[in-house]
Amino acid sequence: MNTSFCKGPWPLLALLACLSSHRAPAQGRDLSGCIGQALESNFAIKIERNAAAMARNNATYNPFLPTLEASARQNQTINATRAEDAAGTVSEASGAVSDTYAAGVALNWRLFDGMDMFATRERLRELEAMGELSLQQGIEGLVMEVCSLYYSVVVQQYRLAAARRTMALSSERYEDAQFRYEIGKISGLEAKQAIVDLHADSSAYVRQEEQLKNTYISLNKTMNVDLQGDDYVRDTIRMGAPLSPGELERETLENNKLLKIARGERRVSELDYKKTRALFFPTLDLNTGYNYNLTNTPSAATVANRSNGFYWGFSVNVPVFNRMQARARAKNARLEVENKEWSLQQVEKELLSDLALAFNAYESNLLMMNFEQEGSAIAENNLNEALAMFKLGALSGIDFRQFQQSYINAVDRKFAAMYQAKMSELSLLLISGQARELFTLQD
Repeated sequence: MNTSFCKGPWPLLALLACLSSHRAPAQGRDLSGCIGQALESNFAIKIERNAAAMARNNATYNPFLPTLEASARQNQTINATRAEDAAGTVSEASGAVSDTYAAGVALNWRLFDGMDMFATRERLRELEAMGELSLQQGIEGLVMEVCSLYYSVVVQQYRLAAARRTMALSSERYEDAQFRYEIGKISGLEAKQAIVDLHADSSAYVRQEEQLKNTYISLNKTMNVDLQGDDYVRDTIRMGAPLSPGELERETLENNKLLKIARGERRVSELDYKKTRALFFPTLDLNTGYNYNLTNTPSAATVANRSNGFYWGFSVNVPVFNRMQARARAKNARLEVENKEWSLQQVEKELLSDLALAFNAYESNLLMMNFEQEGSAIAENNLNEALAMFKLGALSGIDFRQFQQSYINAVDRKFAAMYQAKMSELSLLLISGQARELFTLQD
């Protein structure tokens, strides 16, 4: 009897044995560890931290403080002179050296500017707060990205385990088909179909292992660690406590970072309008200081001249001819306040809409997850029973393949539903600004 068809799978099985060979287990890293690593080394977060630090450096009391400047100057001149009086007497001198020395300290302090300095100070503080909010928003976005990749790794690992089991069952079916074919209990068609199915399951295993490695690479890139690191996730997907739509809406209106930034932008526009109103008021400055001047002229009648002393005074600047320009700036600033108010309302409506859509998806995904978990359990039981019948010879290999395929599809739908449900939950927490409460974040 010709058994040449039976030789085909062995090189493939040897290859799969190499691909799935046991490696030294990597050090485990849980979700909190992945988040901490990403926050510590992610380049985007480092940039956001520097931007927040710059805004913090700008938020000082500088608008209220005076300026103090010190200056010093030294000049030397060499002149040739010729003088003739009324009697016709001429006097000439060459190489006359004159030295001038000057030094001083000047303090300028703006005492009143139409409250512009107070608006400037508040504006800088508001920009500082917005910088912190932008940093927190970046952190939450990074947390969401890490969670998405982390749970994707968990799902890919589950799928790889299912693909490994499926391949093992197909290998067992192949060996059984080879034996039965050799003793003449089954046809060559059924035996060859066992090879086809084994090849298909082996290819699926290779593709799934590739998908797992690619997901690990994406996660490693986000954490800025060795891209080739893998096999360090030891976790499962667990859903949190049920979420309430009313509580989520309240948390969104209070804690959403995008909404807080929009409120900050509105406040900045209000302060800009307040600054334009200061253009209609005069400014009052205090000027004081100390000057020292010394001039040495050896060739002159007065060989030295020195003056030094304190000075002080006030200066007032009253705007007269710039009122048309000031009015235009004030009107435009007022229109900008209205624009920011409308932008704030738009952001609020969009966030509440996104929240409602995400909650609908959350509820649907929870139902589907429950359905698929139950269906997967039934499919696994059916597979186990079918395997027992197949070993007893009460079920053909082709019929057994149907139960095997049903199990593969059920497991795939189960893991997909679990992942989607978890992502829906995290999306709701991200929109409502509660990501920081779930994960310990270090700024």
